[in-house]
Amino acid sequence: MGYAAASWWVVVAGDVVTSRRYLDRAGLLEGLDAALAAVEAAEPGAAPLRRVERDVFRGGYHEVGTAAAAALRLRLATDGLVLDTVGGAPEAVELRLGVGIGAPSAATDLAEQALAEAEELPSSRRWPASLRSRCRAVDPMVEGALNAHLLLQDQLLARLDARDRRALMGLLDGERQVDVAAALGVSQPAIARRIRVRGSLALHRALLELQGATRTAASVDEDL
Repeated sequence: MGYAAASWWVVVAGDVVTSRRYLDRAGLLEGLDAALAAVEAAEPGAAPLRRVERDVFRGGYHEVGTAAAAALRLRLATDGLVLDTVGGAPEAVELRLGVGIGAPSAATDLAEQALAEAEELPSSRRWPASLRSRCRAVDPMVEGALNAHLLLQDQLLARLDARDRRALMGLLDGERQVDVAAALGVSQPAIARRIRVRGSLALHRALLELQGATRTAASVDEDL
């Protein structure tokens, strides 16, 4: 059975990393709602992406590829949300994600388990501190493949600066390089070189490969 099987459900759950460090709680939740709405507009879910309590949110998808696209957008969605912290310095809000893949009755629990792992694992020396996304699935092969994808995605995202991340968002939105360059005040050749060298293009291509694989799996399932 392919991992885009019609009987499977994909849940993306998440929360704000160390949310209590932000002083403006109302501003945090308002900004989070706006970020979730932007991701939902770009990658609509079968169960709309929204907050379910405090800074915890959840969305449901029929396809792994769509869920993965939403997950990547979520990791970029709060880049512009910068708030004062208890430490005194303003910081950009960062989101942590858990992806659950299984029967509709199990996917939410799997996503919550994955989210708990995404919170716990970065504190271990055996895992990269950059880890922010984790998957639990009923199929071990699917779970391992998506976790490998998410692990490397998180590591690359941690190395991108603000311009790199803006360029990546442009790739996801289908913007022309010349328009991204204009928005950043640089030349088109500079943007072309940046996205190829710094990792934005690799992240985008990896997502496209994953989406293509899930579509192929779905087609095979329908033919069986």
